[in-house]
Amino acid sequence: MPVKTGQIAMQRAASLMLLPSVLTEFGVDLDAVLQGTGIARGQLRPEAFIPYAAYLAILDNASAATGRDDIGILLGQRQTLAALGPLGSAMKHAATLGEAISAFVAFQINNSTGGAVYLMRADRDVLLGYGVYDLPVRVSHQIYDMVLAVGCNLIAELTRGRVGPEEILVSRAAPDDPVPYQRLSRCPVRFGQNQTGLLLPASSLDDRLPEADSVLHGKALAGLVSALEQSRGETSGLVRHLLRSLLLIGQASMEEVARRLGLHPRAMRRRLQREGTTFEDIKDEVRYAVARELLLLGDLGITDIAVTLDYATASSFVHAFRRWSGVPPGLWRSRASGPTASNTGDGRI
Repeated sequence: MPVKTGQIAMQRAASLMLLPSVLTEFGVDLDAVLQGTGIARGQLRPEAFIPYAAYLAILDNASAATGRDDIGILLGQRQTLAALGPLGSAMKHAATLGEAISAFVAFQINNSTGGAVYLMRADRDVLLGYGVYDLPVRVSHQIYDMVLAVGCNLIAELTRGRVGPEEILVSRAAPDDPVPYQRLSRCPVRFGQNQTGLLLPASSLDDRLPEADSVLHGKALAGLVSALEQSRGETSGLVRHLLRSLLLIGQASMEEVARRLGLHPRAMRRRLQREGTTFEDIKDEVRYAVARELLLLGDLGITDIAVTLDYATASSFVHAFRRWSGVPPGLWRSRASGPTASNTGDGRI
């Protein structure tokens, strides 16, 4: 039985404002790229929101129309804090890089409900990562390329170039031309990983930002909190957003998700029931979205993917994937990556 899908995920369109100028450089018209996405030129406004699936389709169409596999990187390299709106202002005026990134992680859901920014901490390093969890979308590396470029730009802008990543991790398999990735920053790039993000020294989070202003930072945060409360939406959407990163650190339990939402597990369960779903169904949705992505974009083995998705054994993952898609993951991967594959995002190839 296929996994159920939840509410329509949305994405703030501000980061597409520079797309027309990028397309012009390659002699491509924006209307041609928008064709078939359900989005008209007039809908691309800085404060407008469009379906996340349409956002990704626009990036894919732009890549196909220009013949550039690195279109996500080219567009991402032109982004600044201004594209994040009020969130960019809160980050700009934070006291430290760590405070700015914390705001990014906490309030990025105001800009997107299809993919999540997260921060994973280790002893001496931290990973600023991004993960898609919108099940219906087409699997594509363009959104990840764009986010990597945006991340490098934002860190450089915040610190005026003092801080940069130690390594860049990419979930896709190594491309024929890795140079665009190598140009993002002067650091190693590792492909075929179980997640995509920027590895930073933990000490860099203490870097003092040159435009720190406690008054402006506090004012921006207050606005973000108010906006989040007003558009908090369904509990199921918040659970999806949290699960995308919690799966990677083995903390994707109902109790942990409820704690992070400030709810008792029973209260969260009742809210989800009123929305016509359960915690287990949502966890399946997110796992299925990540599994399809890792199977198609990268070359991780089934066991590695099972570990990434917090399964105790590879056989448990294979059984679950067969239940979701009707076929085992190995067969799904071979069909999806074949010359006649139709990657519609509905889980049945």
